[in-house]
Amino acid sequence: MKKVILAAALLVAGVSVANAEGYNRVAVSYDHTNLSFNKDAASFLDADGSETAGLNGFGLNYIHGFSVAENMFVETGANVDFLFGNKSFKESEDGDWWEDKYKFQNINIQVPVNFVYRFNLTEGVSLDPYIGLNFKLHLTEKYKNEFSDSDGDKYEGDWVSVFDDGEKAMDGKDYTWNRFQMGWHVGIGCNYEKYYLGVQVGTDFIPAYSHSFDGGYKPKVNTLDVKLSLGYTF
Repeated sequence: MKKVILAAALLVAGVSVANAEGYNRVAVSYDHTNLSFNKDAASFLDADGSETAGLNGFGLNYIHGFSVAENMFVETGANVDFLFGNKSFKESEDGDWWEDKYKFQNINIQVPVNFVYRFNLTEGVSLDPYIGLNFKLHLTEKYKNEFSDSDGDKYEGDWVSVFDDGEKAMDGKDYTWNRFQMGWHVGIGCNYEKYYLGVQVGTDFIPAYSHSFDGGYKPKVNTLDVKLSLGYTF
C-alpha cells in the first residue's frame, strides 16, 4: 500500500517538473456513496440479511492537469465531500407496527490521481475518458438511531462516531471503522470551451469497515462512489 501511494506521488511530481503545461479546474458535484453491509454487518442495523444504505450530498473539487504527451494528461487535486443519508426498517404484526431509522453523516477529503486521454471532436469540444486511483480521508462519519411504534413510543439516540473519537465513539476498537480508504475509479468528462461536465464511478480497495471475530463472525462494509461534476477550466 505504501509503495502504491509513493509511486503515485512520484509520478505527479515527475510530470510537474518535466512539463509545466496543463490546466486547472474547479467544480461542484453531486456525490453519492453506497454503503453495502454484508449479512454479519447488517446486524448493526438490526437487519436479518445484507443491506445497503445510500448517502447523497455535494462536493467542492479542484483538479490540476499536467500534460505528459500529446492529448495525454495526469490529473491530481483535492475534493471535499459532504454526505447525508438514512435507512429505515419498518415491521408490523397484528395491526401494530414499529420502525427503526438510522441517519448517517459523512465529511471526507479525497485526492485523485488520474490518467486522461483527450479526444478532440471539434473546435472547443473534447471528451476526456480517464482512469485513476483515489485516496480518501474521512474527517467525520457518524450515525444515530430513531425508534417509533404504533403505541406512540419514540426514542432518539445521540450521534455516534464510527471512529475512535472519545465518549461518543463506537464500542471499542473492534467496531471502529477505517478513517482512510483507497480505491479506483473510471470516468469521462466533456469539455465545451471552458466548461466541463463529468461523471465518475468507483469502488474502494479498503472497506469502510472489516473485522473478524471469534466464531466466524466477519462483518464488512464496502463502499461504491458516484460523482457528477460541473466545472470551469482555466
